Amino acid sequence: MANEVKLVSDSAELKRMVASYAAQNYTTVHSDERSAILSRRKKFNWVLAIICLFIPIIGWVALVLMIMAAGRGSEVVEVKIN
Repeated sequence: MANEVKLVSDSAELKRMVASYAAQNYTTVHSDERSAILSRRKKFNWVLAIICLFIPIIGWVALVLMIMAAGRGSEVVEVKIN
């Protein structure tokens, strides 16, 4: 399920890691004393999208792929105590 799994040594480090990801706009999906799962929506690159609009055919295909990828979910990180 998780895109990334981070291992930490104790609960204090787990809390610091969760706070670090929260500062990067991740939200906590699930949390207990041994692990936490955090998620955030994928960002859409508007500058690249505008550039792709002006490149015929190949740029349009790239733009469609970017739109489809951005609409598909989120980045997920799981932090566990080792």
